[in-house]
Amino acid sequence: MAPNTASEQPFYPSGHHPSVLRSHQSRSAAECAAHLLPHLRSTDSLLDIGCGPATITCDFAKIVHSVVGLEHPSGAAVLDTAKQTAAERGVEDKVSFQLGDAAHLPFPDDSFDVVYCHQVLQHVSDPVRVLGEMRRVSKRIVCAREADFETMTPHPADERDLLKRWKEMWYQVAKAGGGQPDAGRRLKAWALEAGFAVDQVEVKAGSTTPEVKWWSEMWADRIVSSDWAAKAKAICGVDETELQEIAMAWREWGKKDEAWFGYLQGDLLAWKCQE
Repeated sequence: MAPNTASEQPFYPSGHHPSVLRSHQSRSAAECAAHLLPHLRSTDSLLDIGCGPATITCDFAKIVHSVVGLEHPSGAAVLDTAKQTAAERGVEDKVSFQLGDAAHLPFPDDSFDVVYCHQVLQHVSDPVRVLGEMRRVSKRIVCAREADFETMTPHPADERDLLKRWKEMWYQVAKAGGGQPDAGRRLKAWALEAGFAVDQVEVKAGSTTPEVKWWSEMWADRIVSSDWAAKAKAICGVDETELQEIAMAWREWGKKDEAWFGYLQGDLLAWKCQE
């Protein structure tokens, strides 16, 4: 993903630790851009902002004419994985990757038919500016999907409320970096501020219900192994023992037959030019 603007210290809570990449590499266009797929054309050019390991990017490349995957300079190393993904999927001739800042996109006006981002706006300090830049370089469609973190619900709750503590800490860390974890509910307002008219904007509520065992192990690893751990210690005042306890709570929760996890997503389609 593309963190804050180039004039600021980039801030992405989790970094690109393998535990984070496992999550990002599980993503697909069918899941993360279902609201966009019916509107794509084989002749389209598409910009994917915050492409990460490029699993979604490469899915797009099988549908449209060409795709550019953009990553913030702070995430430059992940583009090696992105290029490998493109080669493995046989779309390397349709995809290119470059570094850049989402708040200052390095492209002329109207450069792409479609501009897309996934779980990027929640991490930037000025999402309206980023959407404005997406609008500027798009000819036709701006699309985004953002989680609404407050709706994240594990069931059942753990006895010590450690998963609740994790959620509180996530808010603290994210907001310390200028982010807004409840981005999903704000997409329509942000799009209007970015210059779209009301009749050009459509935001629906999607949902995600991940597989419990995989989800619990992924978060247990991220809590203690990713960049988020150091940020949580510095910002929330927790120590390694508490992080390990929260990680264990995730693992124990994931072993329960009745365990379930779900949350809402905001799915934005904004039309610069109607079909």
